[in-house]
Amino acid sequence: MPGGRKKPSRGSKKSKPSRRDGASDRKKPVPLEEVLGRAETAMEMSDVDTALQLFAYAAGVLRSRAESGGGSGGDAGAQEKDRGALSTVLGKMGELKASNGDVDGARSDFLEAIELLGPSAAEDDGEMEGNCSVEAAQSSEVRAGLHLYLGQLSTGPEALEAFRTGVSALERTMRILERIQSSGGEIEDAVMEGSEEETGAARTERFLSETRRQLCAAHCSIAELYLTDLCEEPDAEAACEAALKAALAVDEAASASGAVNGGAGPEVWATMANFRLSQSRVSEAMECILKAYDRMRVGCEAMAALVELGNVDGNEKQGGEGGARELVEVDAASSLPEYGFRIQTAKLLLECASLQPKDNPGATEAINRCAQSATQVLGSLLAENDEIIEVWYLLGCAFAAVLPPNTDAANYYWENALEMLERVKKGLEESMGDGNNDEEEDENELEAIECQMVEVKTKLGRYKDDGEEDMDDS
Repeated sequence: MPGGRKKPSRGSKKSKPSRRDGASDRKKPVPLEEVLGRAETAMEMSDVDTALQLFAYAAGVLRSRAESGGGSGGDAGAQEKDRGALSTVLGKMGELKASNGDVDGARSDFLEAIELLGPSAAEDDGEMEGNCSVEAAQSSEVRAGLHLYLGQLSTGPEALEAFRTGVSALERTMRILERIQSSGGEIEDAVMEGSEEETGAARTERFLSETRRQLCAAHCSIAELYLTDLCEEPDAEAACEAALKAALAVDEAASASGAVNGGAGPEVWATMANFRLSQSRVSEAMECILKAYDRMRVGCEAMAALVELGNVDGNEKQGGEGGARELVEVDAASSLPEYGFRIQTAKLLLECASLQPKDNPGATEAINRCAQSATQVLGSLLAENDEIIEVWYLLGCAFAAVLPPNTDAANYYWENALEMLERVKKGLEESMGDGNNDEEEDENELEAIECQMVEVKTKLGRYKDDGEEDMDDS
């Protein structure tokens, strides 16, 4: 019919898009920089699994490019850059795996990252003069970090070798930065992140202070090895002393140079206190642990005040000075050492208090100072997380340690610790036998909880030798 639509023949088919058209519809690969950005974000958000997946993908791309040179067009400089980027990615993967308990996987990543960096640069003065740059300092710091992480995942002589290598790299970093500083050099904003208001000189000082802090911590790790894994070595005591003196020397050198912040944080003094206790030098141990506390006193008192345990000295500043003090306290609280270290510090303070001879002149003052300092440290922990039973128990011990003892306060914290233990015990007993847990592991945990309950009840004076409880304990 004229003007009508032509009916397609039976054999005709709808046209299909060509392969070329289909290819244009495919998604383009996500740029490597974007993948790394997403991985960093996931890492900051503690999304370990996502971060590991993204970093693993990036590592595969970089490894392929570094081995073949395909991504760099055969350019040796670009290929070396890919190797450096791969080393950085593997380091982050090692950190994530270590936090997930995958020690073997973390060690493997750290070892490959170290191998990719190649042999360390020579440290003779001639080369130092020729390579006194921020980039050289940053490269040396990265190398140090990998070895120090490896040391934390190792034991015995292997850990010692890793820590010592890390120390050498950090010492080189510090020397480079000190030369940059003494020559009037400054770190550009593009080289190192910082606030817009921060000057290049301030960035240099910040980098140097952080390096000193890491170096002191590395010396402490060596000392702790000689207090634990290597304690049977013939030179263990001398080596431990030397490591701690090296850490304190970094702090003294920083103070002598006029640095705003030294290098020795509370960790050095706490480790020294532990060492002195092992030598039965109690008075020196007390001096050291109180120095450790003084390094974090402002932050601890500020946090402890949130749970009504703060140290009120009766000299609160008013007006503008009060506002400045609040800013200092906020900064100090945000930079407190990690939770586990503060628990150990509180235990050392209480141990030093318990070891003071009661009949010695000044013993009461020394005991109370240690006990009250422990209360402030534990108060900072309670403000941060009030569900840790050990903190409640130790607070009871701290109030019981003062002279005269604050029995009411001690019993209050012990009662809370006991109630928390009873809840944990009840929950564990209810979950046992359901087939979802390891029966032997549950029994061991239950036994540990019952032992802790006995200890708390003993403190409360409510547990008899024959195991029978007082009538009011029902």
